[in-house]
Amino acid sequence: MMIPQPVQKDYNRWHLFLEQEVQFSLSDSEKHTKEHCARVLLFALLIAEKMKLPRKEREALCAAAVFHDSRRQDDWLDMGHGQRAADYYRDYCRTHSLPFDERVYLVMAFHDRDDVLGEAALAEQEDGVLLYRIFKDADALDRFRLGPDGLDVRYLRTDTARSLYPDIKQCWERKND
Repeated sequence: MMIPQPVQKDYNRWHLFLEQEVQFSLSDSEKHTKEHCARVLLFALLIAEKMKLPRKEREALCAAAVFHDSRRQDDWLDMGHGQRAADYYRDYCRTHSLPFDERVYLVMAFHDRDDVLGEAALAEQEDGVLLYRIFKDADALDRFRLGPDGLDVRYLRTDTARSLYPDIKQCWERKND
């Protein structure tokens, strides 16, 4: 898969941020690692590029990707890890130079909840529901790490994510051959 130059540039910058700045509570995780967050970052950027989203929305997706699983307490059903990650993001922004974005906070806070709740929480935010759907799809596109049947494409929320699915599946299969 060819990665467009703007995607590569943003990915490199945010991946470095992830590695240097974001601390994970569950350091021995097998499923929700910095590598997982890096893939979610890449997938979010690829979707955003295909949808021609403005920089502000791309940056919001990047911030959500690098922080979203940082406060997991276990690798399974850890309801509430999204809220903990959102709080960590907010606190990080208060003490560092990363600008706080309410949409990032809400996307993370609701990414482990039902879509009805997440979309309702983001309905009043500019492009909030769109960002929520893109982020959830980017996170879902990395479900191949859970096994060959880890992702059911019917649950993807955007046509753009569905269009990326075959290439991402092929890359994952090549990696595991």
